Amino acid sequence: MSFVFNYQAVLEARAAEEAASEQAIGPLVSRRNTLESELIEHRQYLESNRHLTRSQLVGDIDINVLRSYAGQSVQAMRRIRSLLLEMSELHGVMETAKEEWMECRRRRRSIECLRDRALASWNRQRKRMEIREQDDLVSTRASRELQA
Repeated sequence: MSFVFNYQAVLEARAAEEAASEQAIGPLVSRRNTLESELIEHRQYLESNRHLTRSQLVGDIDINVLRSYAGQSVQAMRRIRSLLLEMSELHGVMETAKEEWMECRRRRRSIECLRDRALASWNRQRKRMEIREQDDLVSTRASRELQA
């Protein structure tokens, strides 16, 4: 006779729910990494643009080149601001998804706790039955020896 957990279907459903909520976090993390990479690229671009601008301030100054560098810097700053805004929104969504995953995990663990308690109880009952059977065998043997 093997152990049968009455709520095994519930446990499996909770585990599937947890896995689904965990998988929902993956694309969010991927998007965050993409945004971070873009931010790094734009910041590096701004830094190199600053160096180019400084180098143009030596010798003959071409105002059109400086103006184009300034325009490019403004565009890069606007893109950085939009990336930061998107990253802020994504952070909120990620926090919500993580909280949902943690809640699913807590619910699964509560069912696992019930299963563990039921298994421990089943093991105790099984051991009691084995002890009773052994006692019956011993008493049967003792009564046979007395009768012989």
